[in-house]
Amino acid sequence: MRKLTILISMAFIFCCSIVLAQSTNNSSVNLDKSDQKASQKNGFFALGGYAENGYGLLTGFKYFPNKNLDRHYEISGYAGFIEENKTGYDIPIEVFSLNLGYFISVPYLSSETNAFQFSIGAGGIIGQESIDESKIQLQPLESISTKDGTVYGLYGAMEADIKLFKHLSVIVRYTHFYHPNSEIGKTKFLLGAGLIIKL
Repeated sequence: MRKLTILISMAFIFCCSIVLAQSTNNSSVNLDKSDQKASQKNGFFALGGYAENGYGLLTGFKYFPNKNLDRHYEISGYAGFIEENKTGYDIPIEVFSLNLGYFISVPYLSSETNAFQFSIGAGGIIGQESIDESKIQLQPLESISTKDGTVYGLYGAMEADIKLFKHLSVIVRYTHFYHPNSEIGKTKFLLGAGLIIKL
């Protein structure tokens, strides 16, 4: 949990700096209607769900720059608690990562009133994965040769944003992670739902 706390803290500090910089710029410029809509789409989100024989949590911040409402950046922290059972053993794995991504909305699958938005995105990952060997019952003379440690890679995601109120939406999301240097499992996923609070 300490690793997760560190990742979330890093994401929170980064997000606060973005919001502070944006509010400073806005204080010297009169916003038009497009700018006001853009600022309302920035927001903090959190979701949880199923992650390959386990569960995962994803939390972060979405930032829509300038007046470009259909594209945004995302910084997030991921925590996954999963099991790898392809070897015949239920191997508990913990994954913690910091993710940076870029998303675009799909016009044909989104409403013009922003009541429903469908987005796709991709980004980079860096994090840590570990095996809890104390929970694995090995036979005599058996051992685990795979290594845990730092992982990096890419992710892709599909997300639906369903507006509830002016500053609150439900999000449903599928995220697929790829860690090419992992000896435990190169691909992982998270299918979940949660909320986003828009500023």
